[in-house]
Amino acid sequence: MKFITEIWHPNVDKNGDVCISILHEPGEDKYGYEKPEERWLPIHTVETIMISVISMLADPNGDSPANVDAAVSLILTY
Repeated sequence: MKFITEIWHPNVDKNGDVCISILHEPGEDKYGYEKPEERWLPIHTVETIMISVISMLADPNGDSPANVDAAVSLILTY
């Protein structure tokens, strides 16, 4: 999933790609941040993905940012 309009958010990289677990390929996370059951599964619907994106926008995860500069800005601001 990608934003076509530029967005300043810790979980959206500079190319607009959204970084949330359920959009990551199934299987083991080579970095150890996610459990396999948190990653893509065929049971996800458009609704569950949209709810996850809305949650991400409302409550950014600064612990594993896709945009480090935005995460630092968030941490220093709040």
